[in-house]
This record gives sequence, C-alpha cells and structure tokens, in this order.
Amino acid sequence: MRPQVRAVTVRDRDVVTAVWEGGPAAAVLVHGIGVSRRYFTPLGVSLARAGATVVAPDLPGFGASPRRAEPLTVPEHADVLAGLLEQLLGGEQRPVLVGHSMGAQVVTELASRHPGLVAGAVLVGPVAEPGARSAVRQGWRLLRDTRYESFGANLLMVRDWLRCGPRWYLRTLPELLAYPLEEHLPHVRVPVVLVRGSRDPVTPRRYLDALVEVQPSATTVEVPGEGHIAMFRRPEVVAAVCRELW
Repeated sequence: MRPQVRAVTVRDRDVVTAVWEGGPAAAVLVHGIGVSRRYFTPLGVSLARAGATVVAPDLPGFGASPRRAEPLTVPEHADVLAGLLEQLLGGEQRPVLVGHSMGAQVVTELASRHPGLVAGAVLVGPVAEPGARSAVRQGWRLLRDTRYESFGANLLMVRDWLRCGPRWYLRTLPELLAYPLEEHLPHVRVPVVLVRGSRDPVTPRRYLDALVEVQPSATTVEVPGEGHIAMFRRPEVVAAVCRELW
C-alpha cells in the first residue's frame, strides 16, 4: 500500500507529506530529529489497513521538506503541524497524534495548545531525560541504540542523518534540549499513551515513570525486545494503541 506524497504549503513553508487514504479515522505521524517520515511506513500501512487516513509529514528542514536559515522551535513546528491538519483534515477528523523522539515534543505542544484538533497523543520514545540533555549524551545513547534496531531501520536512519547533515542536526538539537517535556505534558488534556521499547537506551523506563508522575492519567506500553524505534518492527503494537483512542 503506497501513500500519496505531495508538498503542502503551510505558513509559507512547503511541507512534503505522505497520505494513506484508509478510512474515516485519522492518525498523524511525527518523526524525530535528523530523520524523516520514512521510518513510519510500516505503521502508516498498518493504520491505513485498520481503517485510518494517515498523514506523515517531513517536518520543515528535514527529509524532503526544504530548510531555511534558522531551524524552527518546538512551538513553531507545532503551529505548522496544526495548519497542516486543518488543510488536510479540514477539522472533520480529530486524529490520534503519534510522535516519536523529538516528535513527541511537537505532539505534546500541539495537543496542549490545540486540544480540539486531536483525539489523543501517543508518545513513542519521548525525550529528553533530565541529566542527558546534551549533544554528547544524546548522541551516545542513539549510537548505543543501533545494536537493538533492525538492519532496515538503521539503514533508513543513516541515510536520513546523512541527508540532514551534522551542522543542521547540531543547530536543531538545542531546540529539542530546551523543551522539557515533563513541564509541558501536564498541560495536555487529551488521552496520552507513553510507549517505549524495552531495550531503548534513549528513553529509559525511569523517564516514562517520571512522565506518569506529572501526567497521572497517562498510560504506558512497553514493546518487548525493541529499541528506540519501537514502531518499526512492531507497528501492530502502536496501531493497536491508536485504535483504542479513535
């Protein structure tokens, strides 16, 4: 099942977006730093087959979406995403938002500021744990994670990182590190599910527990044997979580 891919102009930015036309339910997949929508393909297909229209953008400056001189902040990414949803879904469908890694921050910001646009938030491998908010520590954790990912996932990640380039990655990283998820998550009033792979070194179990402390209504799901990109080899687990929120 192949998606339609097109550039959508939002707030004077071209956002290259994949759309699977699957049905009346809706899901939006938001990728992490330095990569693109491509690692969401197994999840997009799984959700579309379950009856959802699935939207997976390349955030501005990543993947096929053009970049400008300055990277966007997390709130700015959320504003662009809100505009994209209004254009593509027209307010008729309230999607479940799935954010991976840095995408979890964007989803949290959007859900807290525009709760009427979304049905729920699924945060997969949310970042970044206090005490690990530096380029060196995040880079080391990501490097360690490669041993727990499939060859296909690692290949996609390397290709996307090469496309992103170290300079743009390092310019974007401070925006991620400046957004403490645990301070923003309590403002989310839609259902929240926190997901991690059981072997994920980027998002330790203790960080998920800390997030539940500040957002007691959140539930957690651990994907056995998986690393940071838990939805790549086990898309059915995250798809099942989304179906419960539709």
